[in-house]
Amino acid sequence: MRFPDRGVLKNGMWADIVVFDPDTIRDLATFDSPNQLSEGMRFVLVNGVPVIEEGKMTNALPGKVLSR
Repeated sequence: MRFPDRGVLKNGMWADIVVFDPDTIRDLATFDSPNQLSEGMRFVLVNGVPVIEEGKMTNALPGKVLSR
């Protein structure tokens, strides 16, 4: 999308980071129950703010819609 300040892991930039163990990650969603969280997501940071920490949701909502 050509946003020069997004997606680079550098001070002052905006990036999202996911930390997981590929041996334990697993999708639990099904067609009958599609809103199930995946297992094995250890940390998810959006704009540097943890939204999943040690596998648990933090209720933080730091993201925003990007438009061109």
